[in-house]
Amino acid sequence: MPETEFVEIRDIEMKVDSVNESHAEITFIASIYRSEIVKNATLIVSVYDKRTNLLLDKLAVEIAEKGKKELSELNVTLSFEKDRDYRIAFEVRKNNMPVQKKEMGLRGLETLIPPEKELKLILRDVDFEIAGVENNKAVVKARFYIETMRDYEDITFHVKAVQYESGVLANESWIELQKVEKGKTLLVESVFSVPKDYNYLVKIEAWRNGAMLKTWSRALNLAPTKALPENVTEEKVRFEVEEFVKGYPRSVATPAPMPTRTPPMQGYVEKPTPGFEILAAIAAGGAVLWMRKRK
Repeated sequence: MPETEFVEIRDIEMKVDSVNESHAEITFIASIYRSEIVKNATLIVSVYDKRTNLLLDKLAVEIAEKGKKELSELNVTLSFEKDRDYRIAFEVRKNNMPVQKKEMGLRGLETLIPPEKELKLILRDVDFEIAGVENNKAVVKARFYIETMRDYEDITFHVKAVQYESGVLANESWIELQKVEKGKTLLVESVFSVPKDYNYLVKIEAWRNGAMLKTWSRALNLAPTKALPENVTEEKVRFEVEEFVKGYPRSVATPAPMPTRTPPMQGYVEKPTPGFEILAAIAAGGAVLWMRKRK
């Protein structure tokens, strides 16, 4: 008596084959449980846009007629644009009739970085020190403790102080780094002035090959919440926008800025810390920190 034919998908795994700026190639590994003989069986893979439910692609893969009566793997590789999420449907058909269907989601492809833009950095800690107060401005020294798992020669750090409630950029600096060695703790320091009596998010971004690849932020509370009456959980902040004016010209077209290491603050002396690599970027008096490189 001939054996009854059967075929079904038991499990589906996926792995990244390659990544570039716009696309990622994903291989789906389908675990197929089957009889020794399976005639006229096909695996249909359909790709849908998850938001619109529109069909984007469809692929048919024949299932071998002869094989061992056990689990086997069937690989299907597809290319996906990284700027959207997907729904993937896997359907087994026999004699063009549906036998089984499984679905899975695919999202977060924009987080996949090409190898040339990988940046394996970890922010371990951040310290803030008030260096002084000048003309209603607080001079703040921010120190970032960063560890790296690889050697790099082309990293730029962007430090920003953003007023918390309004989102206004209060100050910023760029720090270019020629060499980072793995296994060492890197100290990235920036001294900047901001209007006092406000709260800030101090952000540090890591750039490589013209792309921002890592970003971290820490709170800087220069106006901590005071004790409030019962049933009041928050105190409104009086935001004086004039304190954040930097004097940018209006309606003036300017070329894209090039980051450069900012010059030291006059009168500020850096104290080296043994056992660490120290980078200092100084921004005094809320001055504009964009400068062009001179060739």
